[in-house]
Amino acid sequence: MHDRSTNVNLTMYTAFGLQLASELYLPELIPAAPGAMEDVVIRQADLTAWSDQLEQTNFVMQGERFMFHIPDTAIYAVRRGREIEVCSYSGADPDTVRLFVLGTCMGVLLMQRRILPIHGSAVVIGGRAYAFVGESGAGKSTLAAAFTQAGYRMVSDDVIAMQATASETIVYPAYPQQKLGLESLLQLKALQGNKHARKSNHRLVFMDGNPAMLKHGHLHKLTGELNKYVVPRVDYFHNKPLPLGGVFELVAESPNREFRREGELAAVTEQPLNMLECLHTLLLHTYRRVIIPRMSLGEWHFGTAARMARQVEGWRLRRDSSAFTASEVVHRVLDIIRKEENSYGSYSFDEGS
Repeated sequence: MHDRSTNVNLTMYTAFGLQLASELYLPELIPAAPGAMEDVVIRQADLTAWSDQLEQTNFVMQGERFMFHIPDTAIYAVRRGREIEVCSYSGADPDTVRLFVLGTCMGVLLMQRRILPIHGSAVVIGGRAYAFVGESGAGKSTLAAAFTQAGYRMVSDDVIAMQATASETIVYPAYPQQKLGLESLLQLKALQGNKHARKSNHRLVFMDGNPAMLKHGHLHKLTGELNKYVVPRVDYFHNKPLPLGGVFELVAESPNREFRREGELAAVTEQPLNMLECLHTLLLHTYRRVIIPRMSLGEWHFGTAARMARQVEGWRLRRDSSAFTASEVVHRVLDIIRKEENSYGSYSFDEGS
């Protein structure tokens, strides 16, 4: 296990609307503004006393601390929404250690602060954040990448931090990074010649037999994932809180006649969600929802999701899983939002909005 030093410098970062003072190096995050006051401290600590119990149960509640164990990586403890403790195993991969700090640890910490973490991606359209949720492989990150390629900014990938107020739901930006499969990267590269796609400062280059590469360096392969890569999105990241405009649930289905339209190879079908369906979608796609009963947050979880479901519109988009439909889904989403806004007012859909 890693021994904590007595004199350690803390680096300030910002993510999920919080200022994080971290003993761990977190290159994925944006540095905080000078003089920012810390909301959360991330430090290394000796948690070895809990090794045996955690190896039996994987995660436990210990007073105000939620603790979990990742074999060959680290023991983690999250306390009162203000502190993350990390006890790394000797020889553990630093990238994997950070993966769980920025994933599960942040999800638990947000729930402790009564901020709902949703598993999905979010982009800015017309000054509002729109969330894309769905099961693994539904195309959430690929769709968000297609939006950034078309000139829109991303807010989050993987974990969307939402907080319901009396009148609206606020989305807090995560950090400028996406996780994309090699197949999606290749398909998105093919779309770069599309007139609707904005030119990227980081043109993707694919070498003979090698993984995807950026023009100015290698794409970093995601630890523990087959053919999945970390893609920086600093140039396309919106780093301010926004009101939630709506939720789109993506469903990938096997092709059938429903997906065929005259003159089109593949189509996307849409279905508006009523309030109860929207509630079910938010509950189903809550990040790390299996942890919620252990934290005794079931009542808060349901009440928060219900409030959000009353405040925003939701849609289900079914797409042909046998075809690359990201470009078509982008146009369908924009059409839906335009129609919605025609009923309640209007705002700009200019690229980069």
